[in-house]
Amino acid sequence: MTRFLRLILTGLALATLAACAVLPAQTPPPDPALYRAHLAAIAHIRNFELNGRIGVLTEKKGFSGLMRWYHNAEGDEIAFFSPLGSQLGQISATPDGVTLTTSDQKTYSAADAESLTRDTLGWSLPLTGLPDWALGRPSEGPADIQSWDAAGRITRMRQAGWDIEYAAYQGDQPGALPAKVTLKSRALDLKLVIEKWQTAAK
Repeated sequence: MTRFLRLILTGLALATLAACAVLPAQTPPPDPALYRAHLAAIAHIRNFELNGRIGVLTEKKGFSGLMRWYHNAEGDEIAFFSPLGSQLGQISATPDGVTLTTSDQKTYSAADAESLTRDTLGWSLPLTGLPDWALGRPSEGPADIQSWDAAGRITRMRQAGWDIEYAAYQGDQPGALPAKVTLKSRALDLKLVIEKWQTAAK
């Protein structure tokens, strides 16, 4: 073996070891069959309506109130209310873009919800992954699932720069949907307390 070939092989080996060092280790579920059963039980959900509470905390401001969220294949309608029930605003998202309407009927538009809410509200709503995360499953793309409960449901994962925790589900069986979800990024803490779910396959 020539010296040049040995150098190439050594470099490849070191690169492989470095790659292994930086990739997060995927924690296996304690019972893979229960995890698969849970994912199968919620895989059909494409449309949902939820009612609950939302809390937002950033370095500069915080917000808490009520929310009503309709989601389907065509987009999202999310209405925000004060703790006393008066409507504060509404986000409407379609494949063509996103619109925010405030309580005084001012309208703001952008290509996506993340930039729209960041520019108008001061915090970024991760609407791209949020429908799946709210249901207790990863969205498309790589996800680091870190822990499960005894029923095979995710209790903690990291995806797209967000740490997502599920403090409670609405029942003990596989297929039960989340009741409390916390999402954390470097700039934002977002908490959802879901009091009522309605789901459908179409």
